[in-house]
Amino acid sequence: MRYLKFLGLGFVIIGQQAVANPLVLTDSDSWRYHGSLALFAATSTTGTVTVDGSAADVDLDLGDALDYLDLTATGRFEAWRGNFGLIAEGHYIGLSESATATEGDFAGNSVDVESTQAWLSLMAGYRLALGSFANGRPYAFDVQGGARYNRLTQSIVGSGGALDAGGTERWWEPVVATRFTWGLADGWDGSFVVDASGFGANGNDLAWSATLGVARRFNDRSSLVFGWRHYDIDFQTSRAGGPFGADLSSSGPFIGYAHTFN
Repeated sequence: MRYLKFLGLGFVIIGQQAVANPLVLTDSDSWRYHGSLALFAATSTTGTVTVDGSAADVDLDLGDALDYLDLTATGRFEAWRGNFGLIAEGHYIGLSESATATEGDFAGNSVDVESTQAWLSLMAGYRLALGSFANGRPYAFDVQGGARYNRLTQSIVGSGGALDAGGTERWWEPVVATRFTWGLADGWDGSFVVDASGFGANGNDLAWSATLGVARRFNDRSSLVFGWRHYDIDFQTSRAGGPFGADLSSSGPFIGYAHTFN
């Protein structure tokens, strides 16, 4: 039996990584601002959660997402002036599932697994290219880099109280990203983003995501955004009770709203 899995309605309010940002498709000598908020439905989430040396596998598919409303929220805010930008991005993802322990003293027994991760990235961006295709549609390419603060909370609980392990890890790590944005048609923009963080810092070997997004502009300020996102993390550290980590990947569509403030 599987329990409610909630890839959480996030508290973050600052816009989605792959939303096509119209600010980087134009040039300006004054500061301009853009933000968005999106919900992400993970149609596939797989991997392993480890707490105090006990590990359990996670495997959620499209049917689970439709039955139990697997969602996550992500937000992003950007300020750009010319080729230079300042970016803040927040993300929240969580899961809860009944699974079978694969490692530790409770291996082979049924356990309840919970894992939630939240992060906030603070980055600077620089636009390396701005131009137009032969058909006149604009394109832009920018790079981003900065620091990301992470909070990972996990627990593995066995029936009857025979196992009750949990804890929270917090850490900072470097993060880098690249984004290509282009005009698809009148009122339509596309964007492809790849980001990576960790690189071995504080136990995070590597976390990365790839996101393809499309924005439908209703007017000069408002857009509906949608697309596909894949996220992967491989984190492990040592605690007094044993190894603590998450090796998880999630993929699925997202939908949201973007707004340009000036």
